[in-house]
Amino acid sequence: MLTKRGGFLLILGIFLELLGLSFYGFVSLNAFLRDTFSFELSIFLPNIDKLTVFSPYFFFLGLLILVSFSLSLLNFLLILSSESITIERILDRTSCFAGDYILVTLKIRNNTPFQIDHLFLSDIIPDTVDLALGENFMSLSIAPNQSTEFSYIVRCAVRGKYKLGPIYIAIQDKAGLFLTERFLNIITEVTVYPPYEDVKKLEMLQKVYGSLLFGQHKVRIRGSGYDFWGLRRFQITDSIKFIDWKASARLGRLLVKEYEAEKNLRMYIFLDSSYTMGYGTQRNTKLDYSCRAAVLLTYLANRARDLFGLCVFSSRLNKFIPANRGRKHFLKILESLAVIESEGKFNLAATMRDFIVRERRFSLAVIISDLEGDITNIEEGIKIALAHKVFPIIIAPIGPLFEFEKFGDDPRTSGLKEALLAEYLERREKIRRKLATYRVLVIDVSPEDVLALTLETYLRSKARSLALI
Repeated sequence: MLTKRGGFLLILGIFLELLGLSFYGFVSLNAFLRDTFSFELSIFLPNIDKLTVFSPYFFFLGLLILVSFSLSLLNFLLILSSESITIERILDRTSCFAGDYILVTLKIRNNTPFQIDHLFLSDIIPDTVDLALGENFMSLSIAPNQSTEFSYIVRCAVRGKYKLGPIYIAIQDKAGLFLTERFLNIITEVTVYPPYEDVKKLEMLQKVYGSLLFGQHKVRIRGSGYDFWGLRRFQITDSIKFIDWKASARLGRLLVKEYEAEKNLRMYIFLDSSYTMGYGTQRNTKLDYSCRAAVLLTYLANRARDLFGLCVFSSRLNKFIPANRGRKHFLKILESLAVIESEGKFNLAATMRDFIVRERRFSLAVIISDLEGDITNIEEGIKIALAHKVFPIIIAPIGPLFEFEKFGDDPRTSGLKEALLAEYLERREKIRRKLATYRVLVIDVSPEDVLALTLETYLRSKARSLALI
């Protein structure tokens, strides 16, 4: 592409050539008029015959400009040949947790035998990635067959899968006559998991106190096991092998030994990904907070050696990860949480029907949802769950509290906020009373206490010994 400077020089060179030629034309025209009509242009233009003295200079200067222009164009076209410039993007890691930093390095190589005097490049990054240190653009020159590089650091602020790129480059010749711009389709995908900072705080407490601070690894129940718990009266249904004959002889009645057994939970996290869960501020939607709560739950379950799985649902069961344990399983769930997007309508009943086809064993269902759906559908979903020995506990974000943050503290909207919140809580109370008849707990959470109440929910489930393996 020709720049303004290049266009000006091209016009100037052509103009000087034409100007030199026009001087010869004036002299020839004056001679023709004098010989034919006895009329001379010198009446209007004195010394017109002397104009030809300047013509060679104009010809030479115009030719010099045009030759320089042509040589610059040829050199520029050789630089623009295929594979003249290669760019490589290197990341120190392609997956991280939200809030972590990634070092990005761009390596640029000039594959031509010509100097590239002016090269501008910009690495395109998405809006959800913050530039923490350095710049993602640079203007430089590269010697023939040489390489250079520059780096910058980005902060991944929001969970999800994002693409770094393409790369915009602009090449200009030394004189600034020509400019070309294009995008190089160099894409690097980065996976950002939900924030791990909540788990780090919990890990720090564990280091201080030396063990899992918030409860036992396993649930202890009386029955057949290995740890002696006590004695009780013999019942007809008891096996004879559990009779303690010495204690029975001493007290004069049959007594049996009772032991403690350690059991684990089978827990499924039902994460609502309907479109209403995407409401909130740009980087802190209800779905983002719910994913953070899910990370905390899976971490605690993994440390307690419980089986845990994930069900992502909206109008149906969109994602199902069977309950398991271990670090690989934990990372698998993190991978799924990173790519969840809010879409579809809420349908708990259809989700439970899909779930019981895949999982027929007793399970604890921790449902994280704003319950923005038909109350009858919610009730039907709970009925289906209880009928198949799935014990639900609902963690319900209070929608307006997540959405009001984007309005700020404007006093003009305070009355509207209170009215919306009152209407919302009235509906939530109807749902709570409806589900209380089935002994299903609905825990309302706000952005400030969603993680603390999620932790409390897990501990309550351990204490109630629900869905034991």
